[in-house]
Amino acid sequence: MKREVALLLISFIVLITLLNVFQSSSTISTSFHSFSVDNSESSSIGILEPPVSSESLPIYLIDMSNISQPNIAVSTWGNIAPHWNRTTQYSNLLNLATTVPSSLPNQQYNNTINNKKRRQIILIHCGPKLGSSTLRKACEENMEQTCPQINFTAYINHAEVEEKGPAGYFGGDRMLSLMNECVDTHYFCVRDIEVMHMLPPSTTTTTTTTTSATIESDKATTAATMAQNVEYVHLFPFRNYNEWVESAIKQLYDRYGELECSLAMNRWDGGKCQHYRMEPDIRLYSRVDLDRFQHGVVRQINEFHEKSNNYSSSSDDNLLEEGEQEQHTFLLYLYKDLERVMELINTTYHIPMLPGTDTKLKGERPEGTCNESVVEQFHECFSDELMKYPWDLPENQVWRPGNAFESPLALADTLRPIM
Repeated sequence: MKREVALLLISFIVLITLLNVFQSSSTISTSFHSFSVDNSESSSIGILEPPVSSESLPIYLIDMSNISQPNIAVSTWGNIAPHWNRTTQYSNLLNLATTVPSSLPNQQYNNTINNKKRRQIILIHCGPKLGSSTLRKACEENMEQTCPQINFTAYINHAEVEEKGPAGYFGGDRMLSLMNECVDTHYFCVRDIEVMHMLPPSTTTTTTTTTSATIESDKATTAATMAQNVEYVHLFPFRNYNEWVESAIKQLYDRYGELECSLAMNRWDGGKCQHYRMEPDIRLYSRVDLDRFQHGVVRQINEFHEKSNNYSSSSDDNLLEEGEQEQHTFLLYLYKDLERVMELINTTYHIPMLPGTDTKLKGERPEGTCNESVVEQFHECFSDELMKYPWDLPENQVWRPGNAFESPLALADTLRPIM
């Protein structure tokens, strides 16, 4: 009898233990994968706390379908990316997101470092056939108005002149300098930049030996160029992929007629499938651009966090004080809603409007386009890879001054501006 009671008692203890283990593992799994939305005064929504992953990266979707009241929805890149294919419409992505009962996250009033309000820098990520002509002109004029002390000819390179882009359009040291010099400028237009093009050399290179002097030098350079206490608000436009391809190929026809169509076809047919650095370039489509950029942001935040931890053994060796490193908020919007999105940015972040976004520089286009076979050949070459485009391969890197990823023929394309 005692033996039976003992066995029952042991079985009961084992059962309780298993239940506790199950509940514990379930809680860990749920908290790891969950994405909570908190709109209180102390909310940190949209702010990435390391370690982070692309799958959990918050993406805010701006819904302007309601004329009287914009709606904000939030999802993650891990949820959006698998559903953003050739036929996806913006409404499809909105259906995947959770509506947020208030407006966009505004960290300026939730974060005060050294008695200074957090500065917002609106980085507008441009691309062909996504309103970039309007945005480039608006950013250029706004920069001249808000930063008159700068001689912009010293901050703009040949490629930006040819692309009709504002100073700093391709990132790099010039853009970092502009951000630090133009403290009253809130809007910066950029194109196909990676996060490494927003960092000083000291934060993107490593040395085998680290001395206190090197660390102090790195701290000074980082503080000077990384715009401390800043929230970067990244604006990415959405346009249906198939529609974007047709519009981009039509732009070839609009510029030089059948000649440009033939030049494109010569690069794509016969299995060549060479990138054509004009409008129809899959590397410049907003899904690919966003995927490439967010990957760099996630990597940077995690690496910076790890580096800070490595220096924490000495109280004076932290790269930046807690809270001073930059923050990132990602916004996705329908490209046709540009003007109203800028109005929302204005009211949310209490910064001046970006003038000129109420115009459409290419609202009226001539009749005619390339033969349908050109569109079909583009899809045959590139579109099957859209969902997992291998942008990190050397042959798929976008050319910019200073690298040599493309052939001399491709470099010749850079002399013709993307409209």
